[in-house]
Order: sequence, then C-alpha cells, then structure tokens
Amino acid sequence: MMVDKKHLSSVWLLLGLFCFSLSAFASGGKIAGRVVDKQTGEPLPGVNIVIEGSTLGAATDIDGNYVILNVPSGKYTLRASFVGYGRVRIENVRVTVDQTTREDFQMSAEAIEGEEVVIVAERPLVQKDLTASQQVHTAEEIKALPVETFIGVLTTQAGVNTGADGTLHIRGGRSNEIGYYIDGVPVANPFFTNSLANNVSNQALEELKVISGAFNAEYGNAMSGIVNLQIKEGGADYKGSFSAYTGDYLSNGKEIFYNIDDINPFANYVLDATLNGPVPFTGNKLTFNLSTRYDDDEGFHYGIREHVPGDSANFEDDNNWYIERGGDGTFVPMNPSKDVNVLGKLTFRLAPRVKLSSQILYDRGRYKSYVHDYRFNPDGTYNYRDDNYNYSFKLNHAFTKSFYEINVFYATTDFKQFVYEDPTDPRYVPTTRIEGSPSTATYAFGGTQMGHFYRDSDSHGGKLDFTSQLNTRHEIKTGVSVRRDHLRERNITILYDNDFYDAPTVVPANETPSHTFYDKTATFFSAYLQDKIEYQNMIINAGVRYDYFDPNSDYIANILDPEGPRAQADPKQRVSPRLGVAFPITDRGVLHFSYGHFYQMPELRRIYGSNVFGARGFSDFGYANLKPEKTVNYEFGLQQQLGEALAIEMSLFSKDIRDLLALQTISYQSLQFGPRSYNIYLNKDYGAVKGFTLSLTKRHDPNTKLSAWIDYTFQKAEGNDVRSGAFFFSALSGLDEEKQVVPLAWDQRHLLNTTVTISEPGNWGLSFIGKIGSGWPHTPNIPFANYVPTANSGNKPWQKNLDLRVFKNLRVSNVDFVFFAKVFNVFDERNERFVFDDTGRSGYTFVNRSLEETQAFIRHYGEPGVHTWSEYQIRPNYYSAPRSAQVGMSLEF
Repeated sequence: MMVDKKHLSSVWLLLGLFCFSLSAFASGGKIAGRVVDKQTGEPLPGVNIVIEGSTLGAATDIDGNYVILNVPSGKYTLRASFVGYGRVRIENVRVTVDQTTREDFQMSAEAIEGEEVVIVAERPLVQKDLTASQQVHTAEEIKALPVETFIGVLTTQAGVNTGADGTLHIRGGRSNEIGYYIDGVPVANPFFTNSLANNVSNQALEELKVISGAFNAEYGNAMSGIVNLQIKEGGADYKGSFSAYTGDYLSNGKEIFYNIDDINPFANYVLDATLNGPVPFTGNKLTFNLSTRYDDDEGFHYGIREHVPGDSANFEDDNNWYIERGGDGTFVPMNPSKDVNVLGKLTFRLAPRVKLSSQILYDRGRYKSYVHDYRFNPDGTYNYRDDNYNYSFKLNHAFTKSFYEINVFYATTDFKQFVYEDPTDPRYVPTTRIEGSPSTATYAFGGTQMGHFYRDSDSHGGKLDFTSQLNTRHEIKTGVSVRRDHLRERNITILYDNDFYDAPTVVPANETPSHTFYDKTATFFSAYLQDKIEYQNMIINAGVRYDYFDPNSDYIANILDPEGPRAQADPKQRVSPRLGVAFPITDRGVLHFSYGHFYQMPELRRIYGSNVFGARGFSDFGYANLKPEKTVNYEFGLQQQLGEALAIEMSLFSKDIRDLLALQTISYQSLQFGPRSYNIYLNKDYGAVKGFTLSLTKRHDPNTKLSAWIDYTFQKAEGNDVRSGAFFFSALSGLDEEKQVVPLAWDQRHLLNTTVTISEPGNWGLSFIGKIGSGWPHTPNIPFANYVPTANSGNKPWQKNLDLRVFKNLRVSNVDFVFFAKVFNVFDERNERFVFDDTGRSGYTFVNRSLEETQAFIRHYGEPGVHTWSEYQIRPNYYSAPRSAQVGMSLEF
C-alpha cells in the first residue's frame, strides 16, 4: 500500500505525538444501581463497586446508590465488597455508549470467610432510559451476520432503507442527513455534508449504534439519524484475527450480465486482519489496536473490447457505414474496485483516571463505474481514485463524579476522476472521429469520456465535553466544538476536435465553463447543554444546541441578474431544542416520547461554485447565502418484554422537513449573451414523512439456539416534485412553475427485514438476512396521452433478497479456526432498481422504438460492429447484483 507523500509529515507527526498529545476516547456509558441487604432490604452505604481489570469504580451513598461514569462500551465484570458481607460478582455486564446499564446488588452477611456469589447478567431486552428509537449491535452479533461491512447491518434496521441508487435513508430523509461517527470523531466528507469518508473493518468494531429517533443535543449537523461506531481498545492480553475469503458471482443471468457464467474462484477476495494488546515493556500502560482490510472485487458488469478509444466511425452515408473495430474481443470488467482501509489506535493510561489516545483512519479506493454506452468500448470510461485520512487526538480525565474530554482532529479527502491521468495525454482522441450516428440509442464506437474532476479538502477542529453526575437524578453534559473545512474543486472538460483544438487542450480556469475552479473555507461552531434526569418512573433527556456557520464567501445579490453585483454571505445561526421522555410503566415495559429541531448546512459543493459565464453555456452556480435545512421530528414509542427471551418495540414518527435544496431554473435576459437560463440550488424544497415501525426481538437461548430480529416499517415520504422544471422562474414572462407534492424518489412504503441466527456459540452457526420491500416510485410515460402523469405516480416492482452465512469453529490450543461460507442473493433474484417509464419494468420498452430504430438502422443489422436497438435496451445496471458466493477461513486468538 502506497501512502501519498503529502501525508507523510502528518503521519510522522501523529506517531511522534502518540504519547504526548492531549487526546480522548469518545464518551462511554454509565453503570448505576443500588446495593441492599438481602435479608432486610435495607440500603448498604459505603459498599465498594469496581469493574474488574480496570481502575473504574464507585462507593454507594447513604441510600445505597452508586454510579460509575465514563465506561467504554463493552462487556465487564462488576464486584461488590463490604466488610461483614460476602462478595458479589456480576459477569457479562454489557455497557453501551450514552446509555445507563442498571445492576442492583443484594448482599448477604458473610457466613463463610471468602464466600462469593457469582451472577451472570443478561443484556436487557428493554432499555429503560431509551427516550428515542435506537438499535445497538455488538461485535459478536455483527460477526455472525452475512454482511461485508457495517453498512450491511444498518440496512437491516427498522426505519432504514436504501434507494434505487444504493444510498441509505433513515425514516424518509435524504441520504446526506445521516451523521457518521467513529469513536466520537465525525468522519463525513465535507463536500457532501454527511457522506461517509472513512470505513473500518467489522473485526475492529466493539459496537454499532444507530439512532433513528430524536437524538440528543450533543449531535448536530444531521437531520435523520446518527451512526456511532465504537472501536475496540487494546487490553492486557494480546488478541487478534486474520481472515481470508474468496469467491465469485454464480448466476444464470447471462442474457443480462455478460461473462457471468465464467466462474473464477479468485475474482473477488478479501484479506482482513486485526491485532490489539499491550505495547511491550510499557507495563500495560500503553496499548494498541491495529486493523486493516483489503478488498479486491472484479465486479459483475463486463463489457466486450470490440472497440478501442482510437477507433473511428462514419455514418454520414446511409448506404455505406464505416466502423473500425480495433479491439481484441475480450471481456473487460467495467465496475471493478480495490479498497483498503486501515485503523491504528494507541491508548496511554497516564494515571488511573487519565487516559490519552491517538487514532489514524485511512481509506483508499480505486474503482470504475459501469457506463452502458461504453459496453463495447470499455477502455473509454472514467477511473476513480479516492484517498481519505482522519487523525484524532483525545484526552479523557475523570474525577469522582465527573469527567471531561478533549478531542482534536485533522482530516483530508482527495478524489480524482479521469480516463488518463494527464489531461494532455496523447491517447485522448478528437471528438470528431465519430461522424454521425446510426441512432440515438446505440453504443459508443470509440472515443473516451472527456472530463477531469478533482476534489480535495482538509478539515481540522476540536471538541470539549464535560459530564457531571450532580446527584443520583441529574447527569449534566455540556460541550463546545469548532471546525474549519478548506475545500478545493476543479472541473475540466478536455477540448479536442481537430478543428479549433488540434490537440488535447485545457483552457485557463474560470474563463469558460470548460474549466472551473474554486478554493473556499467554511467555519462551523456549536455548543450544547443537556440534562439526563433519571427517576424510577421517568427518565428525561432535555437539551438545547446552538450552531453557527460562516461560509466566508460572496453570492449573487440578485438571482435575476447573475452577471451583476455580488454580496457577502451572512453567517447563519440556529438554536435547536431537544426533548426525550421515557416512562417505565412496568419492569418490562417502557413508553417514550421525543421531539426535536434538527439543522444541517446544505452540501458545501452547492454553496460554493465558480459561476462562470460563456457563449456556449454556464457552469453550475453556487449560492453562498443558502440557509440551513431543517427537520422537526416527533416520535412515540413502546418497548415491551413478552417473556424471558422475547420483546417487541413499536414507534410512530412524523417529520416536517423545510428549506431543503432544490435545483431551480432561472430564465433572464443577459446583456452579453441575450436570452439565457441557468440552474442554481436554492432552499425551495420541503417534505413530510409519516410512518411507524414494529420490531420483534428473540434473544439467543441454549435450548432453541435461536436468535432473531424482525423489523417492519411503513412510511410515507413525500415532498416537492424535484424534476428540473419543477422549480422554474422566468424573469421575462413572470411565470413560476406550480409546485406539486409527490412521493420522494426513495419512498418505500413497506419494508420487512428478518435476521435469524441458529448457533451454538464457539462451535457452529447459520444466519440469514431476508428482505422484502415495495418498489420505489417512478414517473410513468404514457405515449400519445392527453395529459402528463404526476411525477412518481407509478411504482417499480417489489424487491426481494436473502443472504446466508454458515460457519464451523474448531479450537486448537488457544486458537480458533473458523471455516465459513457466505452467499448473497441466494435465489439470484432480478431486483429491478431502475425501469423504463413507459412499461414500469427493466426488461423492455416500446415508447421510442419507432423513432430510434429507423429503417436505415435496420438495414445494417448483422454487419460487423452494428448492435440492434433491442440489444441496446438490455441494461444490466438497471438490476441489483446477481447471486455471489464466498468461502474462507479465519484465525482468532
């Protein structure tokens, strides 16, 4: 793996600061409870409660209550000791970040010296302090599932669905409304607000937490949900794993997917390794956690190299077509990918209550995307390169009933898109080499995509959080954070036509729309105050958040005169109240209600833009005076345990979404170019989401060996019609397009997810993930009708999928050898992601055939290099991935 030279100095600085930087863990969870005399029920003050293997602990107060703050997520053993009483140990205590784990003790007067009572705790099916919907998955649960990354786990949660393009949506929100955190560090790409910039191996995770309801005030710049990943930390013992598995696609769909029947056992392989433990000769004060994953996937879209980019073709004479075929006729992968992600973490325990840590996250992606027009000229499509780094330093300092955290981070992103890295590469060919066309529906006979796109950023910031347990009822948490994002974006169209440009040419930046560039810096500041109030019959999370954003840029003062004067954008400020209340109605039932205002800035790439005018058109316009987008969220929920191993959870939710971005077309009179129109993103869109979720959880037990989660979601996600003409204003005519409320493109009314695991832990196991969902909307196209159908008034076919994982464990000495197999899309379903609007199906269309399949075109059928209109309509990218299988082995110690 090669590391970009510009990051070497940062890496060395990070390594040098590992032991000296002020650094911290993300805030953990809390353990609380009460200790009483088993015989009398009287509270016992002064009892020592400690977490074995750590320096964390507390003593009970006069009422027998104790609280242990700042506990990292994971499993622990609690020990209670008191003079004259037998010791009590509770094992297998699971702690979740931001939640209270309650463990009460009953102690007996010591009859036999050294007698100890051992209790094995079970993870509660009902979380009593849950004031908003959330799901938590532990490392053991994730490892057992047929998923490749934690994203696969997210898609099984109630209220979470994917759009036709594969992006995630939580409760009907847009895909960029989800905030991602790794050990408390935001890992968002600043260009896209909340897109995930860094990934980690599942082997490195301790816990995955998804908050889909109204999240607390400490989280900001997100409107739909929070995904919080907790990383394992090194301990006193060395632990590690190494996994290797490989496979290929196994499908009979060769009529859609070229070359899918050519099985290569090593077409898709993954190497995954982790190691954590103490650094030698440090007395366990310095520990580490290392993780790396390499994924090489040949993909399932293949083209045929019938043409090469340098080929020529001429269709000017209908009776004599000229087509060069310089290719070798081999199959070429058109959506391959190679990904590397690396995690490095050091933890230095300076004192029993002072802990430092430093962390490196690195993601590298090299990939291509399938382009249907280039199916027979596969070397002419873009290559994509993505490199993302995230460095963080933290300090955690605890006192008796409070602690603070300091978090400092630096992150970079670097994205490139091109066919050939050098824009003046002589392998680029003139766009005039293809003269004429046999049809508007045909493949490329040569040439390349001519764009170059570069996007990079560096972000730095810090965060200070302070938490105090004022008494047994009130836990106060407050904090401030600041972040600066420096963004650079360059968009180039290579000009080469053998006429005006006789060689590949890049014109100067920002003189024409063929080359645009901007270099901008944005500043974020936030502060919050939150109180967690815990009574036996009521838990309240009440908080308020303040957000400040300064784009540090100017904007078009009058959108009807885009060539006129510009004004400086004002900073934006917002205050967000948050409230969540839980009512434990019984020992096994909890009602909750949550309400909150949530803001996030629009994607920064929409705020900034070069705003370049030209005789041939305009570039994409940025608008620095955009307002924050807003969601008001309501939720009512119920948790109810039905037996020792069963529980249900229900929730009703409603979201009102305002000031979303929409692409508006503005028509005006240009003094230089005459009548013109341009597109600009403005705060014009809104939406509303209503729905409910129903979840059933079956905990694993040794008799049935079965654990299961069944999640059903019904939701109705509607908003403005966002087609390009839906937001149109003409300064010439004064016409403003009438706005319509329609289903959103990712609206999926019904979604049922089922996760089933049958296992004997440490021996063998079998797990399934099954999904059934209604189809996404599409806009029908009815030829020769007397009306235009409403946008998104049709529905695509239902989606179905089943994934499988099976494993067998063999233990030799202290090493576990795990043999496993995974099958995705077990039944090889042809799920239709995109459809032709006239038929509502992916497999056939008729609407444009008479126009696109001319008689001149038909006369040439059968000639070398000519592909029929019907063949062009077979779109493999309209379908989800076919069946694939992988087998492998892992070593765990």
